[in-house]
Amino acid sequence: MPLPILDGVDARVRAAFTFGQIVCAVNKSSGGDEALHQAIQLVGSLDTLTFIAVADARGVGSAAPGKLNEDDAVMAVEAARAAARADGIEATAVIARAHDVSHAIMQAARDAGLLVVGAHDRLPVAGTLLGSTTSRAMHSALMPVLVARARPVLGFPGIVVVGTRGIEDRHAALAGATIADRHGTRVVLAHAGRSDPGLRRALAEQAADVLGITGHDPVVVSVGGPPVDRLPAMAVSVGAGLVVLGSHGTRGPAPLAGLSERVAHRASCSVLVLRGAENYGSEPDDHGTPDVADPDGSHPHTGSN
Repeated sequence: MPLPILDGVDARVRAAFTFGQIVCAVNKSSGGDEALHQAIQLVGSLDTLTFIAVADARGVGSAAPGKLNEDDAVMAVEAARAAARADGIEATAVIARAHDVSHAIMQAARDAGLLVVGAHDRLPVAGTLLGSTTSRAMHSALMPVLVARARPVLGFPGIVVVGTRGIEDRHAALAGATIADRHGTRVVLAHAGRSDPGLRRALAEQAADVLGITGHDPVVVSVGGPPVDRLPAMAVSVGAGLVVLGSHGTRGPAPLAGLSERVAHRASCSVLVLRGAENYGSEPDDHGTPDVADPDGSHPHTGSN
């Protein structure tokens, strides 16, 4: 589950941030490799980690672009488990057999506290990832989503930029601070847009939260201009490896309608979008549950263990 918003700074500082179950989609791509490495980095002492690979139910050749056959899927999840084991994490793995890769991943992650997906190679026009697993996860997932992008020089998470619109994004500040504290890095509280006394009070409260969790004052930046442009630019200017954003339930058939989704498309680093607690739960299943099994093919299950 996400970090609760608790009454009192002391309670928040003492609270343990945990996603609960982290589900990470893996495949043969460099984006899938980056997703698994970042998922491993986010596992806390109370979290579990599950890797999922989707084998095309119609059967594909090993050279088919963007598709995994059964053997490829088994190799992908077992390689991911080996990487996690090398970090002292015993992850579970499932293979889904489905025609619709995105839907199969969403079904397997429906009870998770975090879904991790890798970004495709960046294209020059914002929104060009439409139709990809990443884009679908960003606009229709009911749980927090991490879009993983590699920043080899900076590492992950590196400096954590928390995009805040005010008091409603306090959970993002708490999450970003907890991640930064675990990895010994710093937080930048970033706001773009119109400022007012309420916004300034919210920034002061969130700065106090960050100080209480990390022991360091965050850098606080408030600038004018559209957040969808300013936040990615600020992340680049400070050398951030991770941007953390709230979501507040923005989702639906227009994947670029919400600020969080638009920033995730434009940012050059990883982006963690925290869904509001009111959105947790399952969607009606209009496509049927995919056939999900352990890598050895036995004991079919839902992929949420």
